[in-house]
Amino acid sequence: MITDAQLTAYEEQGAVTIDSPFTEKELDRAEAAWDRLKQNSQPPYEDPDYIDIIQHPFFEQVAQKVLRANTVHLWWGLAPHERAPSEPPYGDYKEQWARGCHTDIQATLEDFEATPRRMRAELWFWLNDVPTDRGAMRILPGSHRPIMAHWSKVLTSEHKAKLPRVHGLRPVPVPDTATAFPEHVPDLIDTPWSACEPTPFGAKRGQILVLCSAGLHSAWQNEDSVPRKAMGTSWIAEGVSCGLPKNQRDGVIDFFPKLRAQLHPDRAHIAPDDFDWLFESDYQPQWPETFLPTETS
Repeated sequence: MITDAQLTAYEEQGAVTIDSPFTEKELDRAEAAWDRLKQNSQPPYEDPDYIDIIQHPFFEQVAQKVLRANTVHLWWGLAPHERAPSEPPYGDYKEQWARGCHTDIQATLEDFEATPRRMRAELWFWLNDVPTDRGAMRILPGSHRPIMAHWSKVLTSEHKAKLPRVHGLRPVPVPDTATAFPEHVPDLIDTPWSACEPTPFGAKRGQILVLCSAGLHSAWQNEDSVPRKAMGTSWIAEGVSCGLPKNQRDGVIDFFPKLRAQLHPDRAHIAPDDFDWLFESDYQPQWPETFLPTETS
């Protein structure tokens, strides 16, 4: 289980890596399911080993602790995620960060500090080792707090009521081809976000990265000869409403009933059978209080 010290690290740093209870045999089955899903592109809910993973109580129990909630359910299903080996020559590390750093979740600091927490609990389950050079995710520890405090300060009451939501944003410079342009994450500390030094979050097979993606993070090139294998899942406290872009919301509404039908009866509650908690939140209409300064003059 996640410890109090690890919860404190999550709250202060926005990310922490924890151990899981899975045995080597269970991890072998999980990795084999990952391999099949990547090779065959079959629906995940048709793989019994995948079902055994997602319905394991450990993920739910961690989410309960992270979200300060007695009852939680899936926000997003357990999806196989790959970071395939990159071809040399490899990109410059500083350029990778400047080009790739972003946030996924938009929420206020009040959302994050509420009980239950109005935030998704994101759990990245590693199915093979994640050394630094195997595409370990880069994270800027602590960046979630000033960014969420900024949203607390500038967003209108109407817009705060539409959080938390999945709404990817980038620091400046934001290319005009970005989905959210001209919305952005402003520089809030002495060093521009794009010039900061991120931390690689490596892990051992079977460990789980608990992430708050309201902070800055980035995918990274895999300089190893084998792929990085992960299954990502996210959870929300019961009674907390949250937003997804239309295509993602439609995907959840389509997927959950199929997943629920395959879960053991005493685990079916993790995939809700109604979607009153999930509202549509697209990139249009945009929120002017998040625009680049040049776009508001």
